[in-house]
Amino acid sequence: MLIDLKRGELTHQDLGQMQMYVNYFDRHVRTDDELPTVGILHCDRKNEAVVELTLPEDANIYTSKYQLYLPSREELADQVVRARREIGGREGRSDG
Repeated sequence: MLIDLKRGELTHQDLGQMQMYVNYFDRHVRTDDELPTVGILHCDRKNEAVVELTLPEDANIYTSKYQLYLPSREELADQVVRARREIGGREGRSDG
């Protein structure tokens, strides 16, 4: 697993660079008994459209947004309440 921490907004160049690292590692470092290499890019801002349009659908590269600070207890509690409401709203829906 290759991990890269980026400050600022994630760019297509960052994704291309990680793809190059993953390809290199798979071709020159990884052994036959290991699973394919996974690349993870952490950034503080990302545009989902850039990620979707830059990477192929079967890419072993994932992006994750990080925060530069830890939220307060109140902020965490608010996030839990919002998540519960969202999950509760989905559970009440019917697809047919």
